[in-house]
Amino acid sequence: MIVKIIFKDPKSGEIKLVPENLDDIWHLYNIIQEGDLVRAVTFRTSEDEKADKLRAKKAEKKKMKLGIRVEKVTFHEFSNRLRVQGVIEEGPQDLGSYHTFNVDAEEMQPLSITKEQWRGHQLQRIDEAVLQRTQPMLVFVCLDDDAATVALLFQSGVQLVAEIDAHRSGKMYESKETTQEYYGEILSVIKTVKKPDSPLVVIGPGFTREHLMRAGKEKEPALFENCLTHATANAGMNGVHEALKVGIVEQITKENRVSKETQAIEKLFEEIKKDGRVTYGLNEVEDALSRGAAEKLLISDVMVRSKNGEHLLELARKTHSDFIIINTMHEAGKKFEGIGGVAALLRFKY
Repeated sequence: MIVKIIFKDPKSGEIKLVPENLDDIWHLYNIIQEGDLVRAVTFRTSEDEKADKLRAKKAEKKKMKLGIRVEKVTFHEFSNRLRVQGVIEEGPQDLGSYHTFNVDAEEMQPLSITKEQWRGHQLQRIDEAVLQRTQPMLVFVCLDDDAATVALLFQSGVQLVAEIDAHRSGKMYESKETTQEYYGEILSVIKTVKKPDSPLVVIGPGFTREHLMRAGKEKEPALFENCLTHATANAGMNGVHEALKVGIVEQITKENRVSKETQAIEKLFEEIKKDGRVTYGLNEVEDALSRGAAEKLLISDVMVRSKNGEHLLELARKTHSDFIIINTMHEAGKKFEGIGGVAALLRFKY
């Protein structure tokens, strides 16, 4: 999520923030629109270099701050990059010329967005992202036969929570009581630190992690629902850092978002199939929202960027309806786009 808000001025409509990962880039794609003024530090061939026609080598690009009036925004999922294209409106040179900002999650460069009017759902996205900055992204349990490490991953880094000893005097004499006590201590710590929205990831070498998974699903099924496991060569904090290096966090974050959206779409189509409490199509959903009949609005990332989409989200806000924005790049999202990209689960049929 968006890690840091550097500057926020309601009067001018400017918000300056720093994106840090792929989810941040996705949020920005849904926030930045045609007509916005976006400022960032970038590289461009200087006027002096352009004037030197006799220079044989390629012109060197200089670092400078530009402000462009946005005409096009493109999200490149596989390169973790957002391209923001528009006309230079502020800067030391080339006013009126076109320029493209390449916003990369790995570079963590500040970006300023100024709008004539921020929409409610856009501000909500930012507020939720900032709130989640203080909440753990996921809970790691890295264990082997001898010890377990419980750690929390925040946007700011990894925090060690507990190290639990298995209290085994020898591997030849692993009593059932000792093993159950070991797992019980681990489950107790997990129960203390895990939030409902924080995925649990059990990692480590050997088969101990699988044994813990079985015990956890039996004794604390709610904690281990949708729990993920991943083999690592190391135990302890070394195992946690090993898992981070192979990109497991990015995988989990993406899978969680896709899973949430897919479940919503599956529920939608189940209701459609049984002629249940559901409606879809622009006019039909607008009518349901206006009547206060819509419990949850489902709207595609394509529709949300249109005037109609903005109108529906405003209606949802006024009638206290929840909403979820569906990414049309995954399979379920494409299926949803096939019925128009807008639907509503209803509180009641009318």
